[in-house]
Formats: sequence, C-alpha cells, structure tokens
Amino acid sequence: MKRELTALLLLILLIACSVWNLARLDRLTDRISLCLDRAEAAAGDGDPEAALKALDDGLVLWRRARDYTNVFLRHPDVDAVSDAFCDLQEALLERGSETYPAAFARLRDRLARIDYMEHPSLGTIF
Repeated sequence: MKRELTALLLLILLIACSVWNLARLDRLTDRISLCLDRAEAAAGDGDPEAALKALDDGLVLWRRARDYTNVFLRHPDVDAVSDAFCDLQEALLERGSETYPAAFARLRDRLARIDYMEHPSLGTIF
C-alpha cells in the first residue's frame, strides 16, 4: 500500500509540474506576442523606432527566460526563435524594407510552434 501511495504522489507531482510548465510557457509566449503586436502596429504606422523598442521589449523577455527555455525546450526551437528575432530586427532597421511583415509572421510562427509542441495532443504524442 505504501508503494502505491508513493507512486500516486509522484504521478500527481509530475502532472502538477507539467501544468506549471505549460502555464509558464503560455505566459512567456503571450507576453512576447503582445510586444510583437505593439511592434507590428508601430511599423505599420511608419514608426520604426517605436517598433524596434517594442521588439526589444520582447527580446528582453525571451533572453530573461534563457535558462528556462534551454532546459525545457528543444535547442533548435530556441535557436529558431532567437534567429527570427534577429531577422526581424534587421528587417526593421532597413528603412523602407518591405520584408518586415514576413519577418513578423516567421517569428509568430516559431512561437506558435513551440507553444503547440509543448501542449499535449494526439499530434504531439504520436
């Protein structure tokens, strides 16, 4: 009986940690997405300085979570998001560049993929 209780407690602990991990990842991606929304709106209004500032806010959030992401996420996914941030910064710095909408879409896609892959579903399990 003692072993079964220990196994049940470990299972509950694992489930609780998984839920915490998903909640933390959701908060991170949501906060970065808000920064991207501000940056995209500013870029659309023709204000690249404000767009870069909002993008830098998102990048700061991403970099602060580096210890967490390097442990809980696949390294190629972490690198892909970091590269997408750099590509977007480059596109915004090129005044008059029309490539920034695609760069925004690429970064949003990378964040959405991370979020999707971490949530349990038939597609991510099998």
